[in-house]
This record gives sequence, structure tokens and C-alpha cells, in this order.
Amino acid sequence: MKRVILAVAALGLMGAAPPPAFRVGVIQSAAGPCASPPAFAAAGERAYFEFLTKRLGREVLACPVASFAEAAAGLAAGKLDMTVLDEASYPSVKANVRAVMTVRTEGGIARVPVILAVKAGRDASPQALNGRTIAFAGSTPVALSLPKEVLSEQGYGEGVFGRDLIAEDESAALAAVRSGKADAVALEAAAWQRQCQGVSPKDRPCADLKAGWRARPQAHRAFAVRRDLPDPVRFRLLGVHVAMHLENKPAFAWAASQLSAAGAADFQPAEAQALEAARLP
Repeated sequence: MKRVILAVAALGLMGAAPPPAFRVGVIQSAAGPCASPPAFAAAGERAYFEFLTKRLGREVLACPVASFAEAAAGLAAGKLDMTVLDEASYPSVKANVRAVMTVRTEGGIARVPVILAVKAGRDASPQALNGRTIAFAGSTPVALSLPKEVLSEQGYGEGVFGRDLIAEDESAALAAVRSGKADAVALEAAAWQRQCQGVSPKDRPCADLKAGWRARPQAHRAFAVRRDLPDPVRFRLLGVHVAMHLENKPAFAWAASQLSAAGAADFQPAEAQALEAARLP
């Protein structure tokens, strides 16, 4: 009986089907069937698909598509497993696809959240803050450039606030709102957390303030996958890409070029709605 069981198990292993090929949409001049990159393809493209095949433990195929719209349709229909989408192609398929990663440029700031806060009970809308004063936690890129970029995307562009108050640091920026010197403050989320998260649930250092909203910078292009892609595969994809700039530079350079990212530094995970229009209602 034991021999029979072992024989059946061996037959089962022999008959186990290999995992299906992973299909990556590649924007080209014309659509075509999914296949391994041909010998005349760019060296970086061949390196990317070879590297991904090795790391995922399954065949990875390049699937030429003629536009972002075609890539989005193929991803939503289950004909692709991953592709680059832009902000224009995403809305029509957002129920079926999700962003997974973007690229950070050399010296660039990661897409970290920004918080706009006002005094508790106050209105944080652009209309309510029109002509008012906003405080920033310094003049560094993460304290000033990043919040201004997100503010503009959320409808608080040039001309909404009457005056910028560049404080010495995040503590001084919050103090400006509390004292009435500023009507709102825009802080990178980690700065807000440092100032406003108490040591216990009962400790609320910023109970007198209200976070009106929290938002990240808009992603203009991102790698996206089907929403029904199994989580282990998605996490494996992220792990492979996040370290790619260190492990395989030619593959990384080609993959980053799909996002039109000149001077790319590395891939970074993205929230599912990274390609969603950033403007708040």
C-alpha cells in the first residue's frame, strides 16, 4: 500500500502544471502577440525579462500594445498581468486594476503624504482659506516644495493663500496656527505624527487642531496590475523591482524608461489609487 501511495504521489508531481506565463504589456508602435523579447530587442529589455523570469520562477512574456488605453483595456480584461498606465488611461479601468509602483528620480522626494491642518472647528476648504496665511515647517524640499506641490494638486494653487509663513521648523509652524499668525499649516505626514502623536491614546498634543485632509503627490505614470492578481505574486513583484537598481542596472534602466523617468534612482511601492486624480472634492 505504501508503494502505491508513493507511486500516485510521484505521478501527481510529474503531472503538475507549471505556473502560467506572466504577461507584461510594453508600449510600442504596434500591438503584437505575447512572446519573449526578440534578439534585436534592446539589451535592457532582454535583461529585464530574463531577470524577471528568473526571480518569479515562471516565464515572463513581453506583450506589445499600441497605447496606454490599449494597455489598460488588456489589463482589465485579464489579457495582461502588469503594464505601465498613465493618469488618463486609469479612470476607465480602476475597478479592475491597481497601481503597484512608481519610480523616484535621483535627488527626488518620495511620494510621501502631506497633511493640511487648521484649528479645530475651522473649515479647511480652498474657499474658506482664500486670501489667508499658510505656515510651512521650513524651506527644505520636504518642508516646502513637497507640500506646495500637493496643495496645488488639491486646488490650493498660486493665489489661493494670501501669504506664506516659512517657520523655523514644524513645531513653530504649528505654533503659528495656534497663535493666529497663520490660518492653516501644511506638513509632511511624518512631521505631523512627530508633533501630534501622544505616548498614550489619552495623550492628544494636537487636540486643538484638525487635519483637514491627507494626500500624496499625483503619480503621472505607474506600473499597474490586475486587482485579482494573488497577493504573494504582487508582493514578489514589488520585492524584485525595489532592489532592481542594485541587482541589475540594465534591466532597471529599461523598466524605469517605461515610466519616462530620466535620472531614475529606484522603484518605490505605490498605493492602489496612485493614478487617481489627486484633486479632493
